Amino acid sequence: MTKMNANKSNMTTKQDINEKFELRRSGVECPMCPDSDGADVIARLPSGRVHLQNDADYKGYCILVFNRHAVELCDLTMQERSQFMEDLSKTSAAIMAHCRPAKLNTSMLGNMVPHLHCHIMPRYPDNSDWGHPPSYKRPAERTLLSDEEYSALHSALSEALAK
Repeated sequence: MTKMNANKSNMTTKQDINEKFELRRSGVECPMCPDSDGADVIARLPSGRVHLQNDADYKGYCILVFNRHAVELCDLTMQERSQFMEDLSKTSAAIMAHCRPAKLNTSMLGNMVPHLHCHIMPRYPDNSDWGHPPSYKRPAERTLLSDEEYSALHSALSEALAK
């Protein structure tokens, strides 16, 4: 492939990525918009649903997904924003109480999926990336908990969030 064709191919790819991102940003084909009750959903809180990730390196890693399509915190009303923060705090407290991490990292990125959601990642000093930002791995790249460990964690966090 010539340099000119390679650059044209890269531009097309970037343009396609940007177009897809803008569609998702507007709510079209947003993978988080379907209001699912998947097996990983451990709670439905007033502002959104909590998904438990199966990740042995970050045991207790959850994602709080806002109920309606919004992209940024500033897109919410004051009441919605307050409720989202309250639900984030409640989820964080449940993870801290049950998993006992040294620290919780929270992040609202949205670079890949522009739907307001917050990653709540427990951090443990024996993790290989302790002292550095967490490694965001796709589910297929993660070290998984055993079925029994995941099920027990799912039950415990579901119970804690139901209170």
